[in-house]
Amino acid sequence: MNTRKVLIISIIIVIIAILSYATYLLITNKKTGVCQDLGCPEGTVYVGSINSDKYYICDCHYAKRINPENIICFTSDEEAQSKNYTKVEC
Repeated sequence: MNTRKVLIISIIIVIIAILSYATYLLITNKKTGVCQDLGCPEGTVYVGSINSDKYYICDCHYAKRINPENIICFTSDEEAQSKNYTKVEC
């Protein structure tokens, strides 16, 4: 392989890594602190209502409608599902 091809492939790999990390930050809400704004501790990535069996990412419009006294915070899909909550995509 010539040097130019190696450079192009390297740049593509770096771009993919950056996009993947940005996606991770958006999914886990670490960039915006949305979960903390809802009253959840750091590390929270999902919320649900104690009056429901559904859970959502914190910046979902459904999550923002939950009364603060009814919010339950989850750090993973596994935690929410182990408590019999079902994920809702927004």
